[in-house]
Amino acid sequence: MGTVPDRTSRGFLVLLFLLALAVSSAVAFWPGLLAQTPARSRPAREPGPRPGAAQAAPDLSGIWTGNRSVGFAPDAGAEAAAKDIAAGIVPWFGFTLEEPPMQPWAAARYKVNREGLEPSEVGSNATNPIMYPYCLPEGMPRSYTISAFEILQVPGQVVYMLFERNHQVRRIYMDGKKHLQGWKPTFMGISHGKWDGDTLVVETENLLSLDGFLWIDSFGHPFTDALRFVERIRRIRPDTLQIDFTFDDPKAYTKPWNARKVFQLKPNWEMTELIVCEDHLQERFLQDMKSGKPAGIP
Repeated sequence: MGTVPDRTSRGFLVLLFLLALAVSSAVAFWPGLLAQTPARSRPAREPGPRPGAAQAAPDLSGIWTGNRSVGFAPDAGAEAAAKDIAAGIVPWFGFTLEEPPMQPWAAARYKVNREGLEPSEVGSNATNPIMYPYCLPEGMPRSYTISAFEILQVPGQVVYMLFERNHQVRRIYMDGKKHLQGWKPTFMGISHGKWDGDTLVVETENLLSLDGFLWIDSFGHPFTDALRFVERIRRIRPDTLQIDFTFDDPKAYTKPWNARKVFQLKPNWEMTELIVCEDHLQERFLQDMKSGKPAGIP
């Protein structure tokens, strides 16, 4: 018959055996669970963007206008342009302070367009024999030199430029497809764009020139249907849009030439209706309607 200390020792040994058995069973049964338990000193990483995931396009939206908003008074426009030129700033009405290298016929046409005007003056209605008497739109790229515009973006599809003057709409296709192939030349042309970092790169062609009577800018530089131009559009500050241009028209210019324009954001502006047409045509229309004369008969 054992003593009390002997029985206590045997009980203690049995308890140690059972505890060891329980621990070994747990390790054998749940090895994956123990291996997956994270260390306290290593916090979980924040999930990053998936490789190849599309990133949001830069925001160019807003209403933009030229470096000087001078209204439509010819004297005010000439005065503002003169101040810009004196300060080395390209006026709103033009693309460059240096004369681009023109072909002889284009230089002669430009001289006619500028007759009676100072270097700083914008081309008037009288100097363009077809634009305003026939109520034709300015088209591209001239609209940049005469009108405020609003940019609207549909990601991955199209960038819209809505020009206030004559409500011209420009579509810049962003889906990587070629659009309107074989289409006849138009006032706004056909534009395709892509992103290069924070810069929108746009190529435009298929522009209507009406035999060189339409202008690149509002100073009177002509162009032909061969004109192609590239824009690099970038928001250099929250309230400033910069566009770098390369114009290439071998029929009107001896070599490609570059230009830069800067536009200011107008967050409090609203786009209004601005249809430019000679008053005498509007009056004639009303007279014809009142007299019962069918529309469209000269």
